[in-house]
Amino acid sequence: MNEDTYKILKLISSENIICKLFEDDGKYEISRPLLMNVHPKMTQKGMTESLELTRWVQPFTEQKSFAIDPKHVIIMFSASPGLSIFYESVIYKLEDNEEVSVVDNFKDEDIYDELLNELETDNKSIH
Repeated sequence: MNEDTYKILKLISSENIICKLFEDDGKYEISRPLLMNVHPKMTQKGMTESLELTRWVQPFTEQKSFAIDPKHVIIMFSASPGLSIFYESVIYKLEDNEEVSVVDNFKDEDIYDELLNELETDNKSIH
């Protein structure tokens, strides 16, 4: 498994998390998981959605890696490049890291534009 890509996990608890994932002895080892929350928002241009990434279990522990039984994962897939950049920027801000980050090369507007481009679709129906 490529350890440089971030994974999105939909858990049986209905939570969606983004994290770095490693497979170990039939268990998933995840690190730096963030909970994904999508919030609808009405704007002058119409309905939009915003993505919020928050700590998943870190407010309750200092631990950064967790083992998850694969039976608790409904679906897993790789995060898009735009979402990966957004994830890294949130992790960077949460950890108040002093090191140079990949995000330093991007403006927030570039990240948001990338995410919006990935959401565009020809289908105008709302589900």
